[in-house]
Amino acid sequence: MILLVTGLLLSHAGSTFQMPTEFFQGSILVGTLAKVVLGSALQEKIVDVHPLVIVGWLGLVLTALNLMPAGQLDGGRIVQAIYGRKTAQRTTIATLILLGIVSFINPANPVILYWLVIIAFLQRGLERPTLNEISEPDDARAALGLLALFLMIATMIPLTPGLAGRLGIGG
Repeated sequence: MILLVTGLLLSHAGSTFQMPTEFFQGSILVGTLAKVVLGSALQEKIVDVHPLVIVGWLGLVLTALNLMPAGQLDGGRIVQAIYGRKTAQRTTIATLILLGIVSFINPANPVILYWLVIIAFLQRGLERPTLNEISEPDDARAALGLLALFLMIATMIPLTPGLAGRLGIGG
């Protein structure tokens, strides 16, 4: 996120890359940060951006994919640490069902189906039991885990056209 914000701050007219404003509509988090930093520049069809914007966005997306609450992904480990094995199993199943539904709704995006297959066949099992599964994480660590899951959701959910229009993102 630091790279994304730094790239947005370094962006100016005549920057190295030009991105369509639809790029910023692909994520609630990225779109909101871009609107705060770039302001009215997002009302154009093309926005000049610093290369760190693309690097930061890519880092956020890859991290968000790893934070999905399923199986042995980091998100699954967070859910298991905070809520236990049964809840982690249920969230894995719910994540697989949600990915399946979204891949049916949006067949043009094969990335969702790819992650569904990866999780279903390679990542669906829970972590091996540790020696000490009795002690729960303290409130600060649980809050950080929930913050990470919230950032994953904010990164993965795109802006609706109506919300993008109200924020002034897009020409």
